[in-house]
Amino acid sequence: MLSRRESFERAGPLNSARALWSGPRALPWAMLMIGCAVGIIAPEITKRFAAWPFVFALLIFGMPHGAADWMVRARLTGKKLFTRQLAGFAGYFGLMLACLLFLLWQPGVFALLFLGLTIFHFGMADATALRIDRDGAFACWSFVFGRGLLLLAVVFAMHPVSAWAPFAQIAEAFAWKPKTTWMPDIMHLQKLSWLGVIAGAGFAMVSAIVRWRGGRARRASFDLIEHALVATLAVFADPLFAVGMFFLGVHAYRHTRRLACTRKVIEPPAAPASLVRRLVRVHGISLPLMVPTVLCLIPICCLLGPFNAHTLAVAGIVFYMITTLPHHLLGLQLPRPDLAPAL
Repeated sequence: MLSRRESFERAGPLNSARALWSGPRALPWAMLMIGCAVGIIAPEITKRFAAWPFVFALLIFGMPHGAADWMVRARLTGKKLFTRQLAGFAGYFGLMLACLLFLLWQPGVFALLFLGLTIFHFGMADATALRIDRDGAFACWSFVFGRGLLLLAVVFAMHPVSAWAPFAQIAEAFAWKPKTTWMPDIMHLQKLSWLGVIAGAGFAMVSAIVRWRGGRARRASFDLIEHALVATLAVFADPLFAVGMFFLGVHAYRHTRRLACTRKVIEPPAAPASLVRRLVRVHGISLPLMVPTVLCLIPICCLLGPFNAHTLAVAGIVFYMITTLPHHLLGLQLPRPDLAPAL
């Protein structure tokens, strides 16, 4: 029987090209390179359009990759009736409520906890998409923390005030008792972030060395290139733009791709051969939760201020703060992809 590599090599130039561009790195690298180029050449553009990656993510990959959780849980548990699906989703809603109450009580503390979870969540998702979780715990966890820190720690080390600005806006709008709300000192946060940058670089190198010594030199080199792109984007682009580009083009895309390559999630009906059509189907199964989510964004925008792209982006961040914990826990229950190209 031919291995995947042998099948790839014998598929011919056209099919080989399709396989390359449907891989887990192609679109993410394109998005990262675009973001880096704009950040280096015209950083003012990333400030002017800082919110737009998050705005686009409300409809493409970003919000849908999480909104698909309703149908993902229903299909993982085999529940078809709406009432049973609703009951099965009660724990998810319960965690959302707990996160919302924490946000109202201490938005500054909750924002830091959210950022810590996001470091882990982004890193774990990439490790799974790139199959680093199959190379042993040491390589995997080093990559996880390296990836997350080289995005968020670099952002807060290089641009502490503007990186914290959306969370300050959220705290001002949502704090239940503003006088008793704790907020971090920005300079202390920046110093802590520099420690995170150093740690992130170390973790990234350790993971690459372990993979290199394990016979995966090419993949280890690609890991380092991707780490460098992520860090460069975080250094030169506006923080909201940098995180938005990563969220839209890397994290949310890779999770959506994983769902599109998991038969239990996207069937029935039978999965189409085209990855693009399967990605569209994932957006389709996200609609039952997307509709109420959009309705929730309206009052959030009203609390945050005048309606514009920035307000809409920050409203999306509020919703991600409330939903990331249950979304992450559900993601841990996903089976391995069993459809090409992510077999």
